[in-house]
Amino acid sequence: MSDGMDGAQPNQSLSFDQVAHLYDDTRGYPPGVARRIAEGIMRRGPVAAGAHALEIGIGTGRIALPLLERGVNLTGMDLSPRMLERLRAKYAEARAAQPAIGRLEVMRGDITALPFVAGAFDAVIAVHVLHLVSLWRQAFDEALRVLRPGAPLLLGQDVAHGSFVSHPLQDEWVEIMRELGAEPRRVGAASFAEILTEARGRGLSVEEREVADWTDAASPAEGFSSVADRTWSLTWLVPDDLFAESVRRLEVWGRRRFGDQWETPIETHYSFKLARVTAPERPAERPER
Repeated sequence: MSDGMDGAQPNQSLSFDQVAHLYDDTRGYPPGVARRIAEGIMRRGPVAAGAHALEIGIGTGRIALPLLERGVNLTGMDLSPRMLERLRAKYAEARAAQPAIGRLEVMRGDITALPFVAGAFDAVIAVHVLHLVSLWRQAFDEALRVLRPGAPLLLGQDVAHGSFVSHPLQDEWVEIMRELGAEPRRVGAASFAEILTEARGRGLSVEEREVADWTDAASPAEGFSSVADRTWSLTWLVPDDLFAESVRRLEVWGRRRFGDQWETPIETHYSFKLARVTAPERPAERPER
């Protein structure tokens, strides 16, 4: 792997192995939100109970498990064996409570080279994954290849609205890294918007909807911890000595910026944006006379 400062090397992807044990605690949704997201995916796909979908970057099942509970059959791929281990355990528990749950098959693998025949799936789901894959356009190609004709590629993203406490701290950390002579970059797609621009540039149909919304609260101290504890993927490839200095400077800045509100939770409104990507239907050919 590169050090993350000079751009990604070919076929570089980030594994969540190092945060698998705390992924659900740091990326989980408040009660009821995952259910609403699943219902939005099924409604907007549409993805019916009994359908066979593929989720690339399935992780611990944050998106998959509520779909399985509603009868969708899923194949999941992920780079991290520890994330998949947690998913298998959670699925076994859910299946014991609900025997009619959808079927789940998981495998560790590279989403830029999917081991499936063309047209194998009724939908492909990708949530918060393409920014972690340097060859993300190749992964995008593969997702489209394994879809049956007319089936949707469903791209999802959490969106923060208003005064999200982590963003000022994360933005300042990036500026501090630049002051230290480094340029932290995402390994893959720079943003959700870049992915959708790519899809539209290929002549694909893109329909965006917000399918769930919620509020949550975190203090500036908790936002700082998300950087300092290296739960944020952008911090993973930074050399340890450089990272330690960046965190020291960030805490000084954060305590000065937020003052007495350092430990005070700040409420933030979120929504889940779902983009439905499909190939436009071709007009029926007229028979020759």
